[in-house]
Amino acid sequence: MAENATHTGSGICRDDVARLDRALLGMSYPVEKWQLIDHAERDPVGRGGVNQRAIGLLWALPTGRYVTFAQVLTSAARTARGHPRRDATAPVTD
Repeated sequence: MAENATHTGSGICRDDVARLDRALLGMSYPVEKWQLIDHAERDPVGRGGVNQRAIGLLWALPTGRYVTFAQVLTSAARTARGHPRRDATAPVTD
């Protein structure tokens, strides 16, 4: 496994953390799942292009509201490990 692909404490590999970080650059929280996807697909100048892996990770997130980027990473790690989405536990709902 390459150094930059090793897993972080969040349970998601560093490459995916970096992808999500770039894809969500400038995002204001709290935010709904659909807003994360919309933001990532818009490709603001300087972000280097839409990353389909990041978009896929965002689509796999449970539906709901995310209060922080760390919450997005936690939910992405859970779904990336093959756990079923649990809509009531990851994001904050109103």
